[in-house]
Amino acid sequence: MSDAEQSCDQVEDDQTHSRLSLLDLPVEIFLHICSFLDASTVVHGLNLVCKQFNEILRDDSIWKVRISHMCPHSDYPILPPAEDDELFWKLSCIALEKSISLWTEEGSMKDSMERLSLSHIHGSTIDGLQLVHNGSICISGARDRSLVCWKLPNEDNEKENVTCINFAHDGWIWDITSIDNMIYSCSWDQSVKAWTLTDTGLVHFKTYEMVVAGALLSVASCPELTLFATGSFFKTVLVYDTRSGSTPMITYEPHRGAVMKLVMNSEFIVSASEDKTVSVWDLRTRKVINHFTITQSFPMCICMQKDVIYVGDNTAKLYVLDPKKNFKVVKSYPTEHTKALTGVHVSPGCLITSSTDKTVRISTPTNPPRHLATLESNYGGITRSDYLNDVLAISGSEGIEIWRPKSRSNAFFQRVNESDNDRGFVGSNCSDSDPV
Repeated sequence: MSDAEQSCDQVEDDQTHSRLSLLDLPVEIFLHICSFLDASTVVHGLNLVCKQFNEILRDDSIWKVRISHMCPHSDYPILPPAEDDELFWKLSCIALEKSISLWTEEGSMKDSMERLSLSHIHGSTIDGLQLVHNGSICISGARDRSLVCWKLPNEDNEKENVTCINFAHDGWIWDITSIDNMIYSCSWDQSVKAWTLTDTGLVHFKTYEMVVAGALLSVASCPELTLFATGSFFKTVLVYDTRSGSTPMITYEPHRGAVMKLVMNSEFIVSASEDKTVSVWDLRTRKVINHFTITQSFPMCICMQKDVIYVGDNTAKLYVLDPKKNFKVVKSYPTEHTKALTGVHVSPGCLITSSTDKTVRISTPTNPPRHLATLESNYGGITRSDYLNDVLAISGSEGIEIWRPKSRSNAFFQRVNESDNDRGFVGSNCSDSDPV
């Protein structure tokens, strides 16, 4: 072979090698490489590169295996998912991975989360708490009858913005909900008030008429239908359409005792009562479709998702209801709290419970739940909690605390957090001299 022919063959070999890519790898090798990447990068990056990658990563078994590695010896999800949800396993894997990264004590939670505090703003126990605007604003109401709007610091504004409405009600403010920029607060003064959220705080918009006597203890909303419901001390649930007048469109009595807690969506209203029962009301048929006693303890908090409902009681036990099985209790768990549960929140990535024992427990939403972290409150027993967009808020007798990913915070709070060695989290207190 001549030198020219050898040179030509060498060029062809070089060109062949230069054309090798990830597309030429065996599927097993490609998936092994993917295992070193976070799920979000694989789903939102590699999955969109080409048809071949998309075809490989479409297999649900890949994501089930990743989830089983993150949550060994437990089943995910706790109840079977909807069969027609093609993205369920991919998005669940992303959510689980993110939550474990943020909250796990085995990792470095101090490096991933920051802690903000607001004290000396309410004069008594804070029973109403609501996160809005993707967790950038916290609304709170207390037994001193005041409403507070706390705009958390961000990259555009390093200084927090706190405004307060004293005597927003004539009685204790017991619960808060929201629909878009409208905040609804219920009180022992037998009223629900609507407040418009503006750049400068809350502005009173409307007071809704009550057709029953007795304190209002709970309020919940359904933004999709622009409805809200409130539960009274005297057994009654009232449903209002915010687009119509200030009188209720539905009034019903599902319990024999005070209605302590409500949740609702576009189909159902689930209520918990002092009579130790839980009731499910169908908004379409306007009938109670199930009414039952979970245990001889008091149901204290409810979280309703499309395919699962969690109920927590005063013995720190958690119950799982299956809407596809007529809302029957299908599972129950001890939470390892030592006192009553005051909040339960469920997302695809985590299960959060709060308690009057001054702690919040973060777990995986699996069967059984796998513990990730325990947070301690600096303001006594936790009376209320809320969770939105990876932001957690809790309230107690003296103040409010918020945990959020550091990526949400500005450089100022990151620097403060790095120097706060004693607590390991940011503390941002609003004293009596702070602007209100």
